[in-house]
Amino acid sequence: MFVIQVIPLIKATKINTLTYFSSVNYEIGTILSAPIRGKSHQAIVISSKDASDYKTTLRNASFTLRKLPEQQNTTTVPASLRQTAEKLTESYPSSLGAIMYQLLSPDIRNGNYQYPTVSALTHQEETIPQILTATTTERYVAYRSYIRSTLARRGSVMFVVPNSADLEYAKANLSHGIEDRIVIFSPYQSKSERKKAYAAFEDTSIAKVIITTTSHAYLDRVDLLTIIMENSASNLYKDRTRPYLDHRTALTTLSKITGRSVLLGDILPRSEDEHYRRQDLFITYNEETKRIPFSSPITIIEQKDKPSPDLPFMLFSPELKRRAISALEGRGRVFMYGARRGIAPVVACVDCGFIFRCPDSNTPYSLIRTYNKAGEEDRWFVSSTSGRRVRASDTCTNCGSWRLKQRGIGIQHVFDECVANFPNNKVLLFDNQTASTKRRASKIIDEFYSDRGTILVGTQMALAYLSQKGIDLSAVVSLDAARSNPTWRADEEIFRLLLQLRDLSHKEVLVQTRTEPDDLMHYIKTGSLESFYNDELALREALNYPPFSTFILMSWTGNKDFIATTENTIKSLTKPHEAFFYTNPNFGKDKFLRHALFRLPAKSQALKDLIKVSSELPPYVRIEIDPNRIV
Repeated sequence: MFVIQVIPLIKATKINTLTYFSSVNYEIGTILSAPIRGKSHQAIVISSKDASDYKTTLRNASFTLRKLPEQQNTTTVPASLRQTAEKLTESYPSSLGAIMYQLLSPDIRNGNYQYPTVSALTHQEETIPQILTATTTERYVAYRSYIRSTLARRGSVMFVVPNSADLEYAKANLSHGIEDRIVIFSPYQSKSERKKAYAAFEDTSIAKVIITTTSHAYLDRVDLLTIIMENSASNLYKDRTRPYLDHRTALTTLSKITGRSVLLGDILPRSEDEHYRRQDLFITYNEETKRIPFSSPITIIEQKDKPSPDLPFMLFSPELKRRAISALEGRGRVFMYGARRGIAPVVACVDCGFIFRCPDSNTPYSLIRTYNKAGEEDRWFVSSTSGRRVRASDTCTNCGSWRLKQRGIGIQHVFDECVANFPNNKVLLFDNQTASTKRRASKIIDEFYSDRGTILVGTQMALAYLSQKGIDLSAVVSLDAARSNPTWRADEEIFRLLLQLRDLSHKEVLVQTRTEPDDLMHYIKTGSLESFYNDELALREALNYPPFSTFILMSWTGNKDFIATTENTIKSLTKPHEAFFYTNPNFGKDKFLRHALFRLPAKSQALKDLIKVSSELPPYVRIEIDPNRIV
């Protein structure tokens, strides 16, 4: 008999290890099925010893070990992936099993596919991350060169994109001349397509280029030499569920353990990556890019009009309408960018000032419009934080007033204004309601490109679908709404957005604003990346923001007594580290959202110690490392 110790592969689990009896000795790293709380779950073996070694311990134990069922067709995870997960426990307050769960592809952790057998081999590539800064076209030129040099050395390449919309573009721009070497892993593949993809992946007779999202980025091959992360600054590289893993960190860690090279490419890499590049912790791929010249100009339109009883609020300025009409009459295609979802991001009562909020997250509801099967309009309050969705109220729940006012500019409001202002042109809406699936998204994009003189109104998610063919004219309807995103990365994100629009637009980019243009607008006009980074990094250093420190944000909700009790628990557990405790301003009457923000030197021992003790907190305390939002 043997004593087998395993880590369960359960999403966001707090369980570190479990121990079983087994009549079979399993190799360390073996994935098997283990009974856990009445259910069967996948688990990874981390220890296997003869039961005689534990004879005295087991005889004196106050519990009995369950027997592990004999396994059929087991598979083994390579040591490099286990070492990566162990290393990541130093950066994330999570169990080893929860991190392994995020690294393994859904097919493997569900038991539908066996991890390919890989011999232990450490490569000798340059493991210092390389930074590539360029437009999309120029990046793919560099990628093709980099990939072909790797293939020439009989090495394979893992090409990772942040979402499935980028897969088709990557395939179209990388596969020319090497079609037989391309392997695609997509969340929209059928079972037969996925089976063929795995078969092609396991064929090691020739080197391959594996194009995938993060879901299959940790599959291993003996000849895998390079990992490329396209659009490396995308927020989609960070998971939105526990343990809130940043796959840029995970893949970089894996590359160091396996001796592979890493290339991070984007039109504007994160300010943290630029800082590391300046500190020689990252290196520059090709030449340093200080400025990007664009063929399409950018025009800032300052709206001076002020709404009054006689002059209502104008969403589109005369200048924007004139230029859009000119582009449409020339049979061009126009993209209107809206930053917020729905009709309006906030609904408030004019009489008492009450704001409709989600009772679960305490954040303001967005007002969303949908249509039922009969074609009738329905309006909903939707929380983007909790996902809660309820019928929109006609009266104020606080005072009963009928005078409710929509505040802010939502994408559906932009669509309505386009229909009203451009009645002779087709107007399409691309958001998470109309483009909720790949098929619906592709249908909208195909319709947009099938006709000339068409307007597409969309959010950020539309950009990936427009990259293949581009657009003639693009317009940011409200720069002020786009910059009001409550994140400490706001300037970086809006700067990247405007760079992407200039990259996509063939003729011109229009930006409407009701505030005076600042240095950021000057930098976007000149394409000066170096000047932007200088200002951004200087500001972050003054405020002690990442990369000059690391944020650990703890959040929990409840009534006043529960909030106070949890706060005392956190203070006691995290001594001597001090946190800034504050209540989220968007809270209800009986339920509160409380935060504890720790700010510690990056990569310090104090940070590692705090992360270690934070993993002992109860699961109702949400813990994020360097979240985009700290309020």
